[in-house]
Amino acid sequence: MGKVSQNPTRFLLYIDILGFKEMTLRDRRKVARIYAILDQLNAHKHPNFQTIVFSDTILTYNPEEVHNDADREYLVWYLTEFAEDLHHRLIGQDVWFRAVLIAGEFNHYRLKNIECFFGESLITAYLSEKQLPMMGLAMHNSCLPYNRYFKVEKFNGDYSFIYLARQFEQVQEFAQDFPTTYWEVSDHSPLFPEAVRFIADIYRLMREHDEPAVRAKALATWDFYNRRYPKILSALLSNDFQLDAIGPNGAWGDEQRALETSISYYKRIGSGTPLSMSLNRTKSKRSQ
Repeated sequence: MGKVSQNPTRFLLYIDILGFKEMTLRDRRKVARIYAILDQLNAHKHPNFQTIVFSDTILTYNPEEVHNDADREYLVWYLTEFAEDLHHRLIGQDVWFRAVLIAGEFNHYRLKNIECFFGESLITAYLSEKQLPMMGLAMHNSCLPYNRYFKVEKFNGDYSFIYLARQFEQVQEFAQDFPTTYWEVSDHSPLFPEAVRFIADIYRLMREHDEPAVRAKALATWDFYNRRYPKILSALLSNDFQLDAIGPNGAWGDEQRALETSISYYKRIGSGTPLSMSLNRTKSKRSQ
């Protein structure tokens, strides 16, 4: 699993929705919501990438091979941002994912009646993802030379943890002591309320979730962010994750309201899907 592809021509983003089996058995409305969110991902709109969704797994890769480092950097950049896009959309939904970005051989084609996809990178990503006790994105060593825009920290011998909540980085670059009195802090990180909601939910999971395995994944994720942004997380933790622990009261007022609107939108997004309508019909029959 430690093999690094030399001059890779293909890159694969492998995403696994965590807790999908339990959701399928207990909360199929949430399953409908997840699929509706996945259907809107930016990855579907980009002509240089193709996305496959099956059950609780999302695969995004470049169909056309690349042969220079500039293109490799471009692919790693966009594939990381596709994971970041899903991260944004799942804020406040109590839905979590673990993803692996890896370079290597991957094949995908269609026959008359079936769709075929296989390859060494897919097998490696599948096996590795199950052994990474974390939430978010891990980048394989094969991709690290081409990463230009995301902060990373070593996770194990093969993978590095990727900081998808980049708003913390923006605030830390602007101010070192909190709460800062500078109103401009909101201009430097307008999506900061989203990062705070994310890390507050991670903290809640690691302290309160019934399943030890979930608590362990959340704890590892919290630990990475706490090591990189100790002052910010300490201030938030001491003030019940209130935004005025970081900046002036009301600095992110409009952004906070926009976040609440976004969370409400994604909570309703699956209500018109065939699965949701089927559930409504079943519920109606049972009440007769």
